[in-house]
This record gives sequence, C-alpha cells and structure tokens, in this order.
Amino acid sequence: MARGHAVARGEEFAMASRISRRQTLGLIASLPILPACGASGDGGGGLVSTPGPTPIPVPGATPTPTATVASGRPRYHIAAPDGGWINDPQRPVRVGNDWTMWALYNPTWPTGGTEWRRWTSPDMVNWTDRGVAIPRRTTSFGDVWSGSAVVDTNDTAGFGAGTLIALATMPADNAAGQNQSTALWYSRDSGASFAFHAIVHPNFSGNKPFRDPAVFWHAPTARWVMTLSEEGKIGFYTSPDLKQWSYASGFLSSLVGGVMECSHLFPLHLYEADGTTAGDKWVLLVGGDGSASGFTGGTCYWVGNFDGTSFTADSATGRWLDQGADYYAAVVWRDPTDPDPLAAAYTIGWMSNWAYANQLPAPYGYRGQLSIVRQLRLQRIGGLPRLRMTPIAAQNGVFQQVVPGPDQTIAEGSDYVWPASADVVAGRIDLTLNRTAAGWPSGAWLSVRGGDGFFTQIGLELRDNRLFIKRDTSGPNPPDSAAWRQNRSAACDFGNGVARVSVFVDAGSIEVFVNDGEAVLSELINAPIAAKSLHLNTAGGSLYVSDVRIST
Repeated sequence: MARGHAVARGEEFAMASRISRRQTLGLIASLPILPACGASGDGGGGLVSTPGPTPIPVPGATPTPTATVASGRPRYHIAAPDGGWINDPQRPVRVGNDWTMWALYNPTWPTGGTEWRRWTSPDMVNWTDRGVAIPRRTTSFGDVWSGSAVVDTNDTAGFGAGTLIALATMPADNAAGQNQSTALWYSRDSGASFAFHAIVHPNFSGNKPFRDPAVFWHAPTARWVMTLSEEGKIGFYTSPDLKQWSYASGFLSSLVGGVMECSHLFPLHLYEADGTTAGDKWVLLVGGDGSASGFTGGTCYWVGNFDGTSFTADSATGRWLDQGADYYAAVVWRDPTDPDPLAAAYTIGWMSNWAYANQLPAPYGYRGQLSIVRQLRLQRIGGLPRLRMTPIAAQNGVFQQVVPGPDQTIAEGSDYVWPASADVVAGRIDLTLNRTAAGWPSGAWLSVRGGDGFFTQIGLELRDNRLFIKRDTSGPNPPDSAAWRQNRSAACDFGNGVARVSVFVDAGSIEVFVNDGEAVLSELINAPIAAKSLHLNTAGGSLYVSDVRIST
C-alpha cells in the first residue's frame, strides 16, 4: 500500500463493498482474488464458523514492570515511534555487514503524509531505529510513498559506484498532471539520508494508479527491471541507468480487478520433497483485496517464468502467502552473501489491514507494526510449486529463557498441564501434536494471552486438515469491522498424524506457523498486557503432546 494519506485510503478500502468504485487517487477497488487466493474450499483463507470450546477464563494479574510489558509496545517487532504511524516496509539492502530497511512513517497521523524512516540490523532480528532518511514535503512533489532501493555497483546512474539509489512514488500534485510518479533519490551515506534528483518516471496524464516501483538488476539482459502497480495490471519497465524507463510488458489477469500493489519479482530454486532441485522459477508477489472471494487484504503470488521482458505465470490461479488478516505490503529480498542466493529469500510485511487500520486504538502510543522476518523457499507440494514461509533461525536470539513442557497425553476433559512458569506476554510457543489412534480427534485448541475473560485461540481441525485463528475475544474495544471479527483459516495436511505448531506472540500480534510453513496465519490482537495464560485442550479423542518449548 503506497498511500501516504492513510485515513483516506483506509476509508476507500472499508467502503469498497458499500459504494460504487471511485477512480480517485490511491483507490484500490475490491479485488476478486483468484480462487486459490481466497476460496474457502481450498485453504485460501475462508471463514471458520465453529470455533472450539471456550477456555476457562483466567483471572488477570497485575502486570510486572519489566522490559516486556512496561510500555505495552511490541518486544521484538518493529513498531511506530511513540505518537507516530508506520505502514509499508521498504525492501532491506545489505550495506557492509548490516541490513538497512525503511518503512513509511507519519509522525503527525492522521494528517501530513509519509516519509521513509530507517532501521538497521546485523541479523534481520534486532533492529535499531535510526530516524528519518527521506523526509516528506521537501520538494514540490509532496510526501514519499513506497518504492525500493538498490546499490548501483556499476555506477549506471552516474552518482558514483556503490551509491544507494531509491526509487519511490511521490504524489507529484504540482508536476503538470504527473500524479503518482516515480522519483529518484540517492544516498552516499549508506541510506541514512538521501538527496532528491528528479521525477524519472512520470505518470502522464496522471490521476491513475502508477506506484510502488520495485527495481532489480537483471544480469542476463544487463539492465534494470521495474515492476509497477498500475490500473488492472503490473507493468514491467526496463532501464540502462535507473533514469530512463521503457515499457516492456504487463501482467494481467481476467480474474483480478482493481490494483495489485507492492509487487516483487524474484527467482528461486524449486525444490522437490526429497530436497533435490528441479530448476529455477520466478515468483511474482503482490498485495491486494480479496474480500470479493471471502478473504480480506493480503499478499498473493504466482509462480512462472521471466525472460527479462515479460512474466508468464504457470497458472492463472494465484495463492495467498499468509492466510491471516494482517500481512500486507510485503517485501522480498535475497542475501547476496548466502552460499546459494537462490536457495531462499526473505520477507517482511505490514501487520495491519486497510479494513480497520484507521480504527485501531493506540493505548500504548504507537500505530502500526511490522511482522518478524520470514524465510521463503519454493517447494513442489501436491504437484504444484508453492512458497513455504518459516521464521528465521536467528529469531530465537531475542528470547532469554526456554522452559520445556512435559510430554503428555490429553483427552476431552483432561487438558494439557503447563509448567508453572509458562505464562507468555511476548514469546514463542512450540509444540507437536501426535495422533494416538487410527483417526484424529475432532480438534485441538491452543489459547494464548488468556486473562480477564479474554483469549486468542488457534484451532486445529485435524480431521478436516484446517486451522484457524479466533481473535474477536482477544481483548476489549476491538475495531468495529467484520474483517477483524471473522476467523481466518488455512488448509494444512495432517494426514501423516503429526501437527507441528510454532506461535510467536507479542504485545499486539500473533504469528502462527504450522508444519514447517505449510500454513501461516498472522494477525493483530488487542489483548490486555495482563493477559498471559496458556490453555491447550482437545475433544472427540486423545492426542499425544510432545516437544513443548516456551521461549520468553
């Protein structure tokens, strides 16, 4: 989502199903996302109508003033500075031994527009806020929206070898109709600050979607390639110097309308189930609104081939990357220092949803947070190439202690007994559910952040090979939005009798990874800081619970 004016954009999204589509600046029409990107029958993110048993409410405790809970801010997620707003992350770039990332930031929300704020990290886990790198409204072209940055190793743009070049959308309201045009900014201090060069990709005659430039060097054709969000398509452009851009092709789908935002195009090895590679494929990833097909805002992708000019999808049917309600404007990058840079990629997204982003209360002084960084691998599953998304190994470094839980058999009326010190406000919960008979019990329900009658529930419908998140009971004063209240679900194959679950919970969010990234659900929650209890139960049979670890 590239809009600098978050309130207006959020209203458009929320009203999409109630009003006629308006062709105004930044409008995203309701996208009828492809069937596998949202149809409830195939695990694309349908609704679950029957949540599991309600856990017994646990009395809330008085919060202890520790680093985890004192401020109410996320412990291990990037969040907006106090009083501010953040949304879209901007693709990280490796500079020396560190990563530099930016995100859209508005210090005066809900007015004023966005600028690029900068964070750095040695490991993609521990991020340090470095302040604003590209300030808003320092030129006549307005505030600064989404884009991408690249290191111009060969000095193609003429600003010096190794200069960091950012291409970003600007509204350009005063540029003779060049609304939503691409501006070039350059940095000679590793992305700490940028100087404005010019509008290098104007949008004549303006006023139509033309935003979110994502740029990469395509070695086989020795030129830069840009993907750009346009009305009804992703446009592909090429350039020898990051300044002069020529249209190459467009990716369209008769099943997807409106605007596909925040696109990224990248290659990966395609792995078979046995770990061998089956060649390389390209992935086109976009953000969009799937409400027309029963989903919500999210991140969808297609797998196919790219010849330097055009992308051809293997199938017209895309897939959701994360089936939760809060993983949008995702960016993707690879680590050039990896022994095999095509083995995996990395991604991070904005944890919110335009259906309610502007309604969310901010009791702890911040508006907006990002997800944790995840690893992406492309693997053939059920005969089709699919992205598997998992937390990176370094993420465990943020936790200071690990409490193991005992292996236990649980059954209806005999719930899992957690260790006495297993309360979690911000941490990681890992466990494995093992089938103990010929068939699974009807379901298992893991509740986190319980207390004062509130809880967030992860339901595993083991017989039906599905899981869901229930968050409408997570806390008081939720936004008045159906997208918040609906339980989001995902398909996951439990046919081998094992369900491996990893849950990352923080002050205001939950991220669930099941069976090594076969299914992922990410959502905001509004749990009170005092809510920290865990509960695990089953019905219709028994389960063996093993490999329990609580990391805080």
